[in-house]
Amino acid sequence: MTTVQQSFPVPPQVLWNALPAGVTAIGGQGPFYDAQRGYVTCRTGMTFFSWGQVVTAMVSPAAPGATLTIQTQLKFGLFDWGEGKRIATRFAAAVAYAAGAPALT
Repeated sequence: MTTVQQSFPVPPQVLWNALPAGVTAIGGQGPFYDAQRGYVTCRTGMTFFSWGQVVTAMVSPAAPGATLTIQTQLKFGLFDWGEGKRIATRFAAAVAYAAGAPALT
């Protein structure tokens, strides 16, 4: 499992509205949005090198604005060889671009 956490100087609602851009950027399939709890979960498809990953992104309020936490987990297998971090980083970059604000950390 890989976890990437970034803070943004925008209200949580702005990050929430930008989550679909992250899902699209990673080719997420079957996204499930839970606005009450502030998270989205989706899965990536199988490729020649991977069985795919389950991706969960959570938006939470923080002191300067909001925090985006992205967790990836293999659907099958023991090692992801860095794939989870690449997916989480791509997701976060797409959300930052859609929100119009660079990450603080």
